[in-house]
Amino acid sequence: MTAPASRQRGAALLVMLLLFVLGATWFLISRFDSLNANQTARERDTNATVLRLAKRALIGYTIAQANKSGEDNPGALPCPEHAWYIDYNDKAGTMGPSTGVSSPGYGTANCSSIGRFPWRTIGTDMLVDAVGEPLWYVVGPTWRKTSTSTKTTINSNTAGDLTVDGQQVVALISAPGRPMNSAAGTTTAGVTCSARNQARVSPVTSAVDPLDYLECYNSATLAFTASGPSASTNDQVVAITAADLMPGIEASVANRMEREITPVLKTVYASASWGAAVSATHPVYPYPADFNIGNPSTSNYHGAAGLSAGLLPFFQTQGCNPATDPRCTTATTGGSAFLVFSKSGADTYQTLVPPLPLGWIRTDSTCSWSGQTYSCTGEYQLTSIKVTLVLRVTNVAMGLRTFDSSKITCTAVDDAGAGIPQQNLGCTSSVALQSNGSALVTVTTGWTPDIVTAGWGTYANYTISFDRAVFGDHSLLDSNNATTGWFVRNEWYRLLYYVVASGYTAAALPSATACTTGTNCLTVTNVTPAGAQRALLILTGASLNGTTRPSGTLANYLEAGNATGSYVKKEASTGNAIPVASRFNDRLMVVDSN
Repeated sequence: MTAPASRQRGAALLVMLLLFVLGATWFLISRFDSLNANQTARERDTNATVLRLAKRALIGYTIAQANKSGEDNPGALPCPEHAWYIDYNDKAGTMGPSTGVSSPGYGTANCSSIGRFPWRTIGTDMLVDAVGEPLWYVVGPTWRKTSTSTKTTINSNTAGDLTVDGQQVVALISAPGRPMNSAAGTTTAGVTCSARNQARVSPVTSAVDPLDYLECYNSATLAFTASGPSASTNDQVVAITAADLMPGIEASVANRMEREITPVLKTVYASASWGAAVSATHPVYPYPADFNIGNPSTSNYHGAAGLSAGLLPFFQTQGCNPATDPRCTTATTGGSAFLVFSKSGADTYQTLVPPLPLGWIRTDSTCSWSGQTYSCTGEYQLTSIKVTLVLRVTNVAMGLRTFDSSKITCTAVDDAGAGIPQQNLGCTSSVALQSNGSALVTVTTGWTPDIVTAGWGTYANYTISFDRAVFGDHSLLDSNNATTGWFVRNEWYRLLYYVVASGYTAAALPSATACTTGTNCLTVTNVTPAGAQRALLILTGASLNGTTRPSGTLANYLEAGNATGSYVKKEASTGNAIPVASRFNDRLMVVDSN
């Protein structure tokens, strides 16, 4: 028996109603998913915009700081916001380390690698992500000061010391997004996402925990991933690489070198105290060190006679350790001695009365080292004399030296033996550089005591002593120098190529043979006056051809014709869109011109 027609029509209506409800539900769900997807896309776009702004601000701040005179750590990035400052409205957004306040300290040596973005220090408004959370920021210990007293060592060869998805970077900025109940995730790029139910309080206090904002990272290794499973992380990050920072840092450093380094280099050997032919208008520049011996990392930085281009001769003789630093040259004798002391010729003398036929010098002086002192002792007889001795010291002009006459002492004493007090005679001295780079020091004693009047018998000893520091290290080598110490500590000298016209090295001595414009001076394209340069420095910059540094090949440091003597000054161009063969980041500085 069939159902009445009215019942069949009712069932059909129910089916149609059910289909309508299901369709509407599907439409609402799909519409909700679409709205949610659009909302997520809008949030990601907003985050991308604010992250780009934060990155530009961070890079701009770092470059501007590097260019400031007195900045000891050019290239160093600011620390994250010090957590202690979060509790104070007028200090929030200020980078660590905390100063001028009583702080319990936070993170490593009062400056954590991980914290909120230091917007106040950098000079922006507080930057927040799409859901209103302040940005977070990570920077490794190589690129930041860990305390108020630490110093960084940053130059073109310095690599990043944290990773994002396996990429080596200097810093990262993160938009943390909404708090989430993070699930344990698989290992991505060596980083395992851990499970955590993020808990955030408002207002935020100094007890803030980065784990409640950032997911999927290893705080011990500073390894992060931004590509973990969506159930494990919602962080959106932007990375700052060494390549992002270095063009600007190198430009700032080159600017500071022109202001602070080249004027000092010009004055090292620039007065008649180094010889009659030397003056401020005709300075002598030290011989370069050979670039092709070793590489800038292992070189001893000893200048070599006859060279006109190479490394700045940046070796030290004081306050260094030769076991750990090949630039340290402290030996006084043996094969490793570089500044070798020896007497040049016999001693001479002058008297108040005509000399006896035998002369007043009984025995010419002989010299030897005792510790750090080179002493020359001879004997004189009868009345008073002044003794003149000439000391030769090799390789002085192969580096950056000073002459300190206070390190020379002249004394006399009876030869009777112990217990007889010696008398200080006083000394006068002069120094003259030689064409082979050595220096002759001429020393004349004051009048020796009259032997008879002093009751010393028939003869006595005179001694002329030289502390090894008579030729000391120039201030350019001093890492603690208030003006130029940053250059030493950050080892920018390892990235300098140094060129000098031969007429302005010691090779031209004893006369002053200036170079002639357009003939035998240096020539640099795009520099005026043309063909009139006496000395140059070239900051070689970061590697552009992918070669691992350090390298003993000059072409791995210099571009265009700079590696072959066809010097050029032009704007740096380092972008990835430029073919490798056309990239250029040499920054040439003229030290001196006619």
